[in-house]
Amino acid sequence: MGKRKKLYTRFFMSLTAISVCCILVLAVVIFYWYRNITIDNVNKANQNVLVNTETVFINYKEIVQNYAMDFYRNPNINALMMNGDTSWSDQLYSALSQIRGALVVNQYMENAYIMGVDEPVAMFENLPLSPESKLELFSRMRNNVIVESPFLWEATLNNGTPITLLTVFYNDRAFADSEYYGAVALTVNLGKLQNNLFTQKEGEVTRYAVLDGSASVLMHSALSDTPLEEGMLKQVVASSSERGSFVYRGSGEPQLITYIYSAADKLWFVSETSYKDSIRDISNARTLMTGLCLVLIIAASITANLISRRMYKPIGRLFGNIVHLSGNEGALKSGGDFDTVSQELEQIGVKLEQLKKESDDSALMRWLLSPQGTPENSSTPLMSIAASGGAYCVCVLTLLESEQSEGSGQTFGEGIKQVELAFFELAAVQSFRPHQGTAVLILSELRNGSFDDYALFRGKWEEIAAQLQHSGVCCALGISGLSDDLNLLRAKYNEAADSLQYIKFHVQQNIIFADDTIHLNSSPMPDSALEPVLQAVRQTELSSHIPQAVERLLAVACSYRVESATIALSRLAFELSRTAELNADVQQSGFLDNYQRIWQIQSYDKLLHWIVDSCYTALKRIASMSAVQTKSIAVEAICYIRDHYDDSRLSLNALADKLSLSPAYLSRLIADEVNGSFPDFVNLLRLEQAQMLLVTELDLDIREIAEKVGYNSSTYFTTQFKKRFGVTPSKWRMNHILQKQESS
Repeated sequence: MGKRKKLYTRFFMSLTAISVCCILVLAVVIFYWYRNITIDNVNKANQNVLVNTETVFINYKEIVQNYAMDFYRNPNINALMMNGDTSWSDQLYSALSQIRGALVVNQYMENAYIMGVDEPVAMFENLPLSPESKLELFSRMRNNVIVESPFLWEATLNNGTPITLLTVFYNDRAFADSEYYGAVALTVNLGKLQNNLFTQKEGEVTRYAVLDGSASVLMHSALSDTPLEEGMLKQVVASSSERGSFVYRGSGEPQLITYIYSAADKLWFVSETSYKDSIRDISNARTLMTGLCLVLIIAASITANLISRRMYKPIGRLFGNIVHLSGNEGALKSGGDFDTVSQELEQIGVKLEQLKKESDDSALMRWLLSPQGTPENSSTPLMSIAASGGAYCVCVLTLLESEQSEGSGQTFGEGIKQVELAFFELAAVQSFRPHQGTAVLILSELRNGSFDDYALFRGKWEEIAAQLQHSGVCCALGISGLSDDLNLLRAKYNEAADSLQYIKFHVQQNIIFADDTIHLNSSPMPDSALEPVLQAVRQTELSSHIPQAVERLLAVACSYRVESATIALSRLAFELSRTAELNADVQQSGFLDNYQRIWQIQSYDKLLHWIVDSCYTALKRIASMSAVQTKSIAVEAICYIRDHYDDSRLSLNALADKLSLSPAYLSRLIADEVNGSFPDFVNLLRLEQAQMLLVTELDLDIREIAEKVGYNSSTYFTTQFKKRFGVTPSKWRMNHILQKQESS
C-alpha cells in the first residue's frame, strides 16, 4: 500500500510541478510583454514632445532668420554696410530703431551686428562681446556662405566669461566664390531661449535638454539639483540612429532616455524619465497578476490530482505485468516503483539483446558452416575446408545496381561459373546466397600449396573481374586474405564484405583485395583535400571545374581507409549544405545522415554524381541568395538618392563609401534598377522637383530654386532644365502663370 501511495504521489507532484512551471513562465512572459508595451508608449509620448520641441525651436530660428533678412534688405542699412557712413539721418535712425525694437521685443535675441565690407560698422549689444570675439564673428561673416546660417560658436564676453551663442546671419554669399558686400548677424541667448522652448508642468518628472555634437547641454528644462550625467549624454550623441531610446544605469536610479536627432541643425533633443515611473502601470497590475497566478495554481493542483488517479490504474497494471514478465515477483515489494521497473526493463532488454546476438551468431555460423539448400558444388563437403591444413579465402559478390533484381540469379551464376573455371585446378568452390543481391564464395585448396603463388592467385581474380566488367555485369568482388584456420571463417567473411566499401572510391574498378586495404592511411583526411571542391562552389567563375575537383578528391580518398574517407566526404556534404544556407544554423544530424548515405552507396558513378549534384545545388542556392542581396542593396541605394537628391554634396563615390561598395559596382546596380546612369537619375529627380517648385513657390527666384534642389550653379541648372524640358525655368514659370490667368 505504501508503494502504491508513493507512485501516486509522484504522479501528482510531477503534474503539479509541470502546471505551476507553465503558469509561472506564462506570467513572466505576459509581465515582460506588457512592460515592453508600457515603455514603448512612454517612448512614443516623449518622442512626440521632443518633435514638438524641435518644431518650436525651428520656428524661433526662422523668426530670427527673417529679422536678419529684413534688416539686410533695408536700403538704409544696406547703404551703411557698403560705405560705412554712420552720419545721422532720419532714415538711418529709423532703421536702427527697428533693430533696437526687435531686440527689445524678442528678449532671447541679445546682440545685433551690421558688418561692413572691411569691419563692423554698427552693433547693438545687450550682452557685450570681447573685441576678439567680435573680430572672429566678422571673419565668419566674410567667409561663411548663407547656407551655413545659423551656427553655434564659443564666444567670450567683455568680462572674460565664455558663452555658447547661436548666431543667425544673412549675406549675399550664396556660393564659396561669391563676393562679400556686408552682412547682418543676430545672436541668440540659448539660456533665455530655453525658457520659451520648454514648459515644465507641476509634478512632471521628465527632464528635457538640447545637446550639440560634443554632448554639451545647450538648453534644458527646469532640472533638479542633479545635472544630466555625462556618460548618458555621450551615449546619446554616439548613437548611429536618428531616434531611439535606451535604459541608462548610471550612478543613481535607472533612467529611460529618449532622443531624436535634427540633422539640419546638428542638435540632439533628449528626454530623461525615471525608469520606475515609466513602468508604473505594470507595477500596479502586478498584484492582480500574482492573485491570478495563485488561483491558476490551485486549479492546476486539483486537475493534477484527478489526472493522477486516472493515470495510476493502467500504469500500475503495466508495471505489474513488467515485473511478472521479468520473473521477479518481489521487485515492487523491495524497491521504488519507477526505479524498480526501469531496472527490470533494462534486464529484459539485456536478455533480448543476448538472445538476438546468440540467434544472429547461430544463424551466421549455420550459414557459413552448414548453409541451407544444396550448394552449387557438393562434391567437397564444406566442413572439410582446411581440414588437412590447406588454405581458403572468402569472396563476396554483390550487385552494384540493386534495382536490377530481375536476372540477379543469372548474374551470380555467370560470376560463379567464371570463378570455377578460373580456379578449376586450384580450389574447390562453395557458393551461397544469404540474401537477394549478394553471393558468398568460399574457395579452399584442393591440395596444400595451391595458393602459394600469390601473384597467380591475384591474377586469376583480376582476370575474373575484367571478364565480368567486359560482359557488362554490374558486380563487385571483395576478396579476403588467405587463412588455414577454420575458426577465422567468419572474420574472413567480414574482411571480404568490408572491402566492398572501397569500390565506390575507385573509378572503373570492380574488385578489392582485403590485403590491399590493410596498408591504407588510417589517419583523418586533411581539410586541404576538400578545399578545392568548396572553392569551386563558392567562386562562380570556378563552377565549371566542380566535376574535375570531385574526381581529384575521390582519387585522394583511395589512399585512405574507408572510415576516414567516408567521414571526410560527409564533412564535405555538411559544409556544402551549410554554404548553401549562407552560414545558417545547420543541425549536426545532417552530418550523420550524409555519413549513412555515403556508406550505403556502392558504385563510384553514384558517389561521384551525388557529390557533384550536391555541389551544384549549393551553387544555385548561393546564386539565388546573392541575387536577393544585390536587389536589396540596389533598392537601398535608390531610396537614399530619392531622400538626399537635394544635397549638393551627393555623389556616387560618397554613396559607395556609405554602402561599403566600389563605385563601379554601385553604378552598375543603379543602372540595372533605373535603366540609367547615376548622374542622369539624380538630375531627373532634381529637375522634376524644380519643375514643381517653379509653379508652387512663386516667391523663390531661379537661383534659390536651383539651390533648393541641389544645384550649386543656377546657370548649370538652367542648362539642364532646358535640355530636359525644352524651355528655360523662367519661361516654364511664365507659361504656367499665363495658363492660370487664362483659365481663370
